[in-house]
Amino acid sequence: MRRRKDPALIKERHAAADAAAVLEAAARSLSGAPRSKRSLVERLITAGYPEEHVVTATDRLEAIGIIDDERLARSLIESRDRSRQRGDRALVQELRRRGVPDEIAARLLAERAEVPESAPGEPEVTGAEERAARAAAAKVRVRGGDVRAEVQRVAQALARRGFPSGLSWRIARERLAEVGEGLDPAAPLEEA
Repeated sequence: MRRRKDPALIKERHAAADAAAVLEAAARSLSGAPRSKRSLVERLITAGYPEEHVVTATDRLEAIGIIDDERLARSLIESRDRSRQRGDRALVQELRRRGVPDEIAARLLAERAEVPESAPGEPEVTGAEERAARAAAAKVRVRGGDVRAEVQRVAQALARRGFPSGLSWRIARERLAEVGEGLDPAAPLEEA
């Protein structure tokens, strides 16, 4: 039977670590997944490493470019834009949870919000509208049921993904009108 490691013994060994051992532990911690500087500092201090060595190690890793909060935030935002459409509010929360500074998050989200070029004669569509529309398209399903309930379901799903409420409701109505083949999601339903 394999013995469990004693957490108190591990913390004691970490507390006695020198700067080189802390640097190695920091690099090892980054091998699994990228982390923000704050997240890495918290992880190492929680593991019991001396704070002064942790700060020195993370500063060193940041100086040589292994830790880069902006690169981490940019890749996370791009990943969410490719796979799971998110509104700014949800992205800010996720970036905070991962330890990305608010000023970096705000700057990157401002860059992301720039209006894309639209064709002449077409209404301008913001990046948030486009992302909300793509997210709504994945959620819409009309099966002859209550159209208003479907609008509400889609709008609430968009709001949970961090899109503004007004935009969520407008996009949900528009998408349901497109998919519902002439159904008016705002009109009252006729009773049979």
